Amino acid sequence: MASIKGVNRSASVALAPDAPYLAAGTMAGAVDLSFSSSASLEIFKLDFQSDDHDLPLVAESTSSERFNRLSWGKNPSASEEFTLGLIAGGLVDGNIGIWNPLALISSAAGENALVSQLSRHKGPVRGLEFNALSPNHLASGADEGEICIWDIANPTEPTHFPPLKGSGSATQGEISFLSWNSKVQHILASTSYNGTTVVWDLRKQKPVISFQDSNRRRCSVLQWHPDVATQLIVASDDDSSPALRLWDMRNIMSPVREFVGHTKGVIAMSWCPSDSSYLLTCAKDNRTICWDIVSGEIVSELPAGTNWNFDVHWYPKIPGVISASSFDGKIGIYNIEGCSRFGIGEGFGAVSKQSRRRSVLDRNRGWSDLVGSSFGRSFASGSLRDELGFVSMELLRCFVWREQGCCS
Repeated sequence: MASIKGVNRSASVALAPDAPYLAAGTMAGAVDLSFSSSASLEIFKLDFQSDDHDLPLVAESTSSERFNRLSWGKNPSASEEFTLGLIAGGLVDGNIGIWNPLALISSAAGENALVSQLSRHKGPVRGLEFNALSPNHLASGADEGEICIWDIANPTEPTHFPPLKGSGSATQGEISFLSWNSKVQHILASTSYNGTTVVWDLRKQKPVISFQDSNRRRCSVLQWHPDVATQLIVASDDDSSPALRLWDMRNIMSPVREFVGHTKGVIAMSWCPSDSSYLLTCAKDNRTICWDIVSGEIVSELPAGTNWNFDVHWYPKIPGVISASSFDGKIGIYNIEGCSRFGIGEGFGAVSKQSRRRSVLDRNRGWSDLVGSSFGRSFASGSLRDELGFVSMELLRCFVWREQGCCS
């Protein structure tokens, strides 16, 4: 299945938590067909009511450097000035730009949209994430192995806590990714290219626990389980060890489970916010896979392009809609239910294609039930949906109408 929406950009992406917008920052380490060296932050509207495939550009601002990571957080204060939240960009020179998307969209020239620039790191910032439970806190990590926690309750005058740096078994090299715990707001995890993963307690300003797997593989990305506070998944971009490993902090002697499907290193990962059973990964084998974490099976896969996807996200407002950025220079918006499904032998506990399809649809809380509850279960999960195998554009539009109070 082709993308339902898209735009030609080589860019890292962040999706607005409470509005139909997508932010794209010019990606570091890649060039477009024109070999341009410029960098910008752009905002596109996710307009599912339009038949136009291309996402409309609504705002643009130049950037001093290219982006390694983008994060879009909720309003960190009670001010109406930041009703669309804040966008943070981890840049290649070690700085972090903080933009006000509302100002960016409201001003034709993007004037005053860059609220502040955070300068602490000495190398490229690859770890960057707003705390969903405490929106005024932003975590960042870079090549020197330090973790910085920023307080941006006042975005124009941000402050930071003493940097976190592990020692002994918790020593980290280049920080590749970090993630806030989804249940406990003062717990943060970071992973690094030296293969060490550290869980931090910010109240005590020190590591709670650290671990490496037996292969000492370099780690590229990690994600906390949305529902189980002690579990996280770590992946590696090492082609010799591309399995996903689920760890439980109550016992780090060995991973709880491995998910084998990719044949080359994993680059990015995203957990479904509507149903924690589903995890999205992309890797250097040119596969972008949706996993069923409960069964260990591969549920579906995005169509392969001519080059890898390097950034994937679930759209938080419509279940089953995802974004994928590729080295082809394209950002695609896909309906995961419209992508290919797998037959015998894929993933753990292989079952027949028909049985697997039925089991996924029967407990597809992430999008089938949510769609069915509002728009007629017979359409979304009954015979018509079984024939189509995906949620139609009409349903996507109806989600938008419902968000605007126009659909009951």
